Amino acid sequence: MNDPQIWTLLGVFSAMMFAALGISTRYTVSTLRAEIRAVDAKHDGRADVLAARTDALAAQMAAGFAAVDARFVGVDTRFDALEQRFDDKIDGVKTQLDAKIDGVKTQLDAKIDGLETRLDAKIDGLETRLDAKIDGVEARLDAKIDHVAEVVGIRIDSVDHRLGAVEDDLKIVKAHLLRHPAA
Repeated sequence: MNDPQIWTLLGVFSAMMFAALGISTRYTVSTLRAEIRAVDAKHDGRADVLAARTDALAAQMAAGFAAVDARFVGVDTRFDALEQRFDDKIDGVKTQLDAKIDGVKTQLDAKIDGLETRLDAKIDGLETRLDAKIDGVEARLDAKIDHVAEVVGIRIDSVDHRLGAVEDDLKIVKAHLLRHPAA
């Protein structure tokens, strides 16, 4: 092989190495992005389920109160004479319902706060694990880059040494040709 061929091979090899390094880096980054999107989608789904459950409970309570109100309106129109007595009983029932609703609300708030705390803890744990994986990938990538740089440096030194030997050989041939010119 002559000198231009060697340099061409070195250039092609270097280009292949940098292309492989770029492709593997891009693949790693896209994989990490996909994992992050999956964690976000999972969190959004859980929040939507929690919101749907809360809305369903509110709708059931509203429907229940609407039914109770309709029944009391019907009773008021039929029994005007008993209005005061029923009003007192309704006020008592309302107070009890308010107390029960407040108790249910307090329980729901506590459960929702507990779920939110657990979700936050899980998300923090996933974030910590993801950060650790990213740090590990960065460390491995840095180590590979350092290794490739070291190997390339060694090979360049080897090529430099060989070129020095070829140069010495050319000097010997030149001196020989100068001493013994061709006829």
